[in-house]
Amino acid sequence: MDSRSINLRGFAGSAGKNIMQGIGGFVFGNEASESKEDSYVERFLDRISNGTMPDDRRSAMTELQSLVAESRSAQMSFGAMGFPVLLNVLKEDREDVELVRGALETLVSALTPIETSQGLKTEVQPASMNSDLLSRETDNISLLLSLLTEEDFYVRYYTIQLLTALLTNSLKRLQEAILLIPRGITVLMDMLMDREVIRNEALLLLTYLTRDAEEIQKIVVFEGAFEKLFSIIGEEGFSDGGVVVQQDCLELLNNLIRNNASNQMLLKETMGFDPLISILKIRRGSAFNFTQQKTVNLLGALHTVELLLMGGPPGETGKDTSKITNQTALAQRNILDHLLLLGVESQWAPVALRCTALRCIGSLVLRNPQNLDSLASKQVGEEPHVQPALNAILAIILRTSVAQEFVAADYVFKCFCETNPNGQALLASTIAPHPSQGTATHGASSDMPFGSALLQALVSSDVNGDMEACCRASSVLTHIIKDNLQCKDRVCSLATFHCLNFTCTK
Repeated sequence: MDSRSINLRGFAGSAGKNIMQGIGGFVFGNEASESKEDSYVERFLDRISNGTMPDDRRSAMTELQSLVAESRSAQMSFGAMGFPVLLNVLKEDREDVELVRGALETLVSALTPIETSQGLKTEVQPASMNSDLLSRETDNISLLLSLLTEEDFYVRYYTIQLLTALLTNSLKRLQEAILLIPRGITVLMDMLMDREVIRNEALLLLTYLTRDAEEIQKIVVFEGAFEKLFSIIGEEGFSDGGVVVQQDCLELLNNLIRNNASNQMLLKETMGFDPLISILKIRRGSAFNFTQQKTVNLLGALHTVELLLMGGPPGETGKDTSKITNQTALAQRNILDHLLLLGVESQWAPVALRCTALRCIGSLVLRNPQNLDSLASKQVGEEPHVQPALNAILAIILRTSVAQEFVAADYVFKCFCETNPNGQALLASTIAPHPSQGTATHGASSDMPFGSALLQALVSSDVNGDMEACCRASSVLTHIIKDNLQCKDRVCSLATFHCLNFTCTK
């Protein structure tokens, strides 16, 4: 027996047993010396460590994996004495691919929680403790990353599953370790070019790793993340793609640009915003094409737009510059047309989608003179039913039965009127009675000027007048007259005229 085997045997047989008994008794309240599973774990580890017949070592590994996958007690025992044995297999037995596969699968099982109907919810989970043990040493993470370069598919697959399992309980520690390992992130990025199953696991892993980790975000972007992500999104069918587009690609993309002005600039300068806008493209009149997955994909892309329109971190110097730059670049790619189609024209689209698109419209034009002018001149609908975009958004405010949609549409007018006296004056100039006002139904008519529709909702004398529409119209009017003396005077003069007219008719 060589010295390596003696050392491993000694750890598993003495100190490891003591740790297992102490921790197991504390967690599970079991003060018995060993359970049947504990003795099995030790026996399997001994055969793996000291066996001389390859087939017997592989058989022991298979039995150990099955036991650890099914028993929390076995998981606890394995954590106390199994890591040195299996990590040594990964170091010294690379030529035995089947044994390495088994070792990795066993490690994944040791880090996967086993749900039970018994026991307190506050109990320490063996899988959590095992994650902590494995992630303590940077060398262990380095060893796992080195396995990602192996030719065998299952070795790479189980390795990336193991790294993902580690993230569940040891995110910060794994983030710190990967930053210390030369080319650690590069190896993970290479997995995006692997077979689809591994690629998807790598996307999930990178999504976890990039959360609130600016240094990792920068390296991932430097390694070509934007190009690879949009390439995958295109291959998957843009918004018609599956969960890979939403849960993996778009979530990772949003992690990379959230409150990160430098990464936003890199996206604009390297890929541009055309690939993002391609996700938002839908066919006009596609009433029955909003499947649940397509809706979630579109919401993810709209969230990306929202992050770009927020710019850098709050309070950071240059945040406004980043936001304005993104507003301009997105508008130049005609994103407003796509947002209006999603938020205003597609009234058959899910409410969450319409509301998010409306919020994006508001953020796109906020304090941006060029974009404000563009929105003011936009027409929506198809001939012969074409109307100004602002009229259509007012109609949503007056007619919608969904409170969230009113709030989102009202936000558009808030953003349109903020520090935009010319826009306020434009809207105020249309406030006048319409010849058909006496017979029109409540709400905005497509052939009625903006101000006439607003005034109708405000001053309707119908005994069945819609008070809620009046309150909503009042909110829009507040935005029009805010900090604008000229608009206030016009509204006051109209109010005086209307009151006199109302008195005379009585």
